[in-house]
This record gives sequence, structure tokens and C-alpha cells, in this order.
Amino acid sequence: MPDLCSYTTMLLAYVNAPDMEGAEKFFKRLIQDGFEPNVVTYGTLIKGYAKANDIERVMEKYEEMLGRGIKANQTILTNIMDAHGKNGDFDGAVHWFKEMALNGLLPDQKAKNILLSLAKTEEDIKEANELVLHSIEINNLPKVNDHEEDDDDDDEEDNYEYFDTQDAIAYDE
Repeated sequence: MPDLCSYTTMLLAYVNAPDMEGAEKFFKRLIQDGFEPNVVTYGTLIKGYAKANDIERVMEKYEEMLGRGIKANQTILTNIMDAHGKNGDFDGAVHWFKEMALNGLLPDQKAKNILLSLAKTEEDIKEANELVLHSIEINNLPKVNDHEEDDDDDDEEDNYEYFDTQDAIAYDE
């Protein structure tokens, strides 16, 4: 008998196809078959809609997830930033970068790259560098525990210029 993990794997296959119509139908089937969607299930859909550049559906799924009492993780918020990034929306990306901090989540390298790549004006570049540098400072504080979330986006291509920590520091000097 299939479990939620099996359903989520199938959902990911639709997302990777990319067939978001099929993914949405399969998501509804998952619920009809008695499974309760979780952060991974919603994250899979949000990732798919972000890749499809459908910010409206990204936000619908995010709100639906919150309505079910499911808290967003760092990967979901990065995928929301990615959706804003694909639309060249610097202010939207900044909002979700800050949302990570409000939720006690550290931005990953992809989130930092999205922000830095979108910054075009001198003011935006300054703001992006300040946010990234602040996140680096927080990340260098002693950790309460060593558990980090898996980042399943390592094999995914994106269109962001990649910066390392030294690049961000050099921009600020």
C-alpha cells in the first residue's frame, strides 16, 4: 500500500516533468486517498510553480499550507524568493529573505544569490549586501544544535550569478 512518501515522490515526478496540471490533480488525489499533506508535499508544489514562473499559484499554495497549520521551512521560502527573482522583483525577494529571519531560518546560498543578483541600483546593492552580511554574521554565531535541513536543489540549474561570502564582504568594503 502506498504511503505519503510514495505519493510525494510521484508528485515530484509531475513537477520535474514539468506538468503542473498533473501535479495538481495528483495532489488532490493524495488528499482524496486520505493523506494529509505536509511541508514536503507543499514544498514540492511550490517549487514546481516557482519553476513555472507562476507566482500567483506559488502564493496560493503557500497560503493553503499555512491554513493547514504547516509552518514554512527555509527551502519553501527560498523557492518563493526564486519565484520573485524570476520576475525581477527585488522588493519581493527582500521581503521573503527577511521573512526567513522572522521565522528563525538562515538563508541558504541560493537565497543569498537570488538577492544579490536582483540588486541593480546602488541602493538595492547596498541593501542586499547588508542583508547578506547580516545573515553571514548570524550564521557564524555558535549553534545550539548541528541539525541542518537537506537542500535538494543542488542539481537544479538557475539563472542567478553565484557569489561566495568573500564576494559579499568585498562589495561592502
